[in-house]
Amino acid sequence: MTPADYSPLMSFLDNYPLRKISKGEIIIFQGEEPRSSYVVKSGVVKVYNLSINGDEKPVGFESAYSVFPAPWTFHKAPSALYYYEAFTDAELYIVPRDEYVAFLKSNQAVLVATLEQYVTNELGSTMRLNALQHSRASDKLIYTLHYLAISHGKPTAKPNVIEITLDLTHQDFANITGLTRETTATELNKLKTRKVISYGKRVPYTLDLNQLNAIMNDQYIADMQLIL
Repeated sequence: MTPADYSPLMSFLDNYPLRKISKGEIIIFQGEEPRSSYVVKSGVVKVYNLSINGDEKPVGFESAYSVFPAPWTFHKAPSALYYYEAFTDAELYIVPRDEYVAFLKSNQAVLVATLEQYVTNELGSTMRLNALQHSRASDKLIYTLHYLAISHGKPTAKPNVIEITLDLTHQDFANITGLTRETTATELNKLKTRKVISYGKRVPYTLDLNQLNAIMNDQYIADMQLIL
């Protein structure tokens, strides 16, 4: 989807306050009943839960044009199910949820674009669930990278090479996969040596999909031609 698909939405959102959020700022706490919905104009918002030991368990990431918390916005939950924190500096529109939903119902083009976005997110979520079900650390990371390529990847000038748009640390990868930071760093270095992934200081993660698909154990998933 292109920004043009959302131009009517952006015109609608311009009628509402725009709030600037700093990286690391918690926007909504788990269990909180928000006063309004938030729509991302720029930046990334991290969605996560906390384990009983206080460990962070990422659920997903909200980016441009996403509304959150979606279950509360669409009257499917009385409060926020998770924490919402600025993963980067971000700009968020503050919109009454019923006015947002009414706008979607009145604009078919934006409604379809929003549905397509949810389908992409759903696809990414099922891929992430598939990744977590693997027992080997290497497989957890390989399938997590596949999930990130689908949900937060963008094509580069090189064929079949995808750039992950999230500025993830080794600890972020550890939180996403449920592995230790040390194990995650070891497995990432192995994949870097095999030229599956490349990265460096202030250099985004890029994935060679041909190399990634070659080491996946599920050939059907590896062979799928997914539209990013």
